[in-house]
Amino acid sequence: MKTFLSIFLIFSVLLLNSQATVVTAGKGDGIFSLLRKQGLDPVKYYSEFVNLNKDNLKNGSELYLGRSYIIPDAPDSFKKMAVQLETRSDSENAIFTEKELALVSSKSERLKNAVIYLLSGENSIGSDHLRAVEKQVMERLASQLMVHGARVYLLENDSILAGSKIPDEDEVFNLERPIGNHEQMQYYVDAINQRYLRNPGKYQRVLVMNLNKSLTNSTNFGVSIFHHGNSLEGERFANSLQAIFNQSHKVVQQENTAVFKNDLNLFLVKNVVPPITMITVHETEGYGKRGRISSSANKKVLTEIITSEVLKDYAELSLEEN
Repeated sequence: MKTFLSIFLIFSVLLLNSQATVVTAGKGDGIFSLLRKQGLDPVKYYSEFVNLNKDNLKNGSELYLGRSYIIPDAPDSFKKMAVQLETRSDSENAIFTEKELALVSSKSERLKNAVIYLLSGENSIGSDHLRAVEKQVMERLASQLMVHGARVYLLENDSILAGSKIPDEDEVFNLERPIGNHEQMQYYVDAINQRYLRNPGKYQRVLVMNLNKSLTNSTNFGVSIFHHGNSLEGERFANSLQAIFNQSHKVVQQENTAVFKNDLNLFLVKNVVPPITMITVHETEGYGKRGRISSSANKKVLTEIITSEVLKDYAELSLEEN
């Protein structure tokens, strides 16, 4: 009878709050682990969870194995703060699984008013291995940004489905190759601008990541940083990012124009509202002085440098506005 009453109370609350989520406690789950797996800060939402489930807890704080529990509606849940946008449906889906979220903790709110759009470029569509590495890089970057309070949108390039030519992993790097086809570009523009308008007054940036080279712990690679000349914010971000790389890696030269010779790339840059920075990882051999940064860094170092620059750029801009 008591179990039936608890279930009845849970669904009564759900009727009153359509945003509520109900999950089942598994083996070894406590309140902290249950909240972490749903992307919530357990310290911040512990009391609210207890209040919502007070009639369904043992000794006031212990979960019953197999019972259902109400998760507080949290706008800053990692499930909502880091999402992947589906091109065909424009739906938003959590990037990280419950197992992955259980290992993530909030680090700060230094980017609490930042919105970052992450795009994968067509140059990176090659072997299955290279696509898997790119996915790891993009998700690692999304994770590092969201734990500092940023809202992250991951827009994946699905040009394979759209019938675009798929470059081989060993194909000669081409700066002028478009990021996607026309349909893909239009989707990027619409998806980004719609969300830009939903977040007025916030720091918003678009980062395009192209991988033409697999990143390992011991492989040298080049990094080229591009921005469009008409965007002062984009130029500032690109120059500052180059300066951060320069602190620990030799910078040969930065080139900012070749990638925009393609009409499709130019269409994207001119039509999305937030500033765009393009970061391309490629072979160091055979490219002369084409914006190359030689290093033995891996994907962890690469994403940490980019995250550091977003934090720095956001902080400096906030100081200038105050």
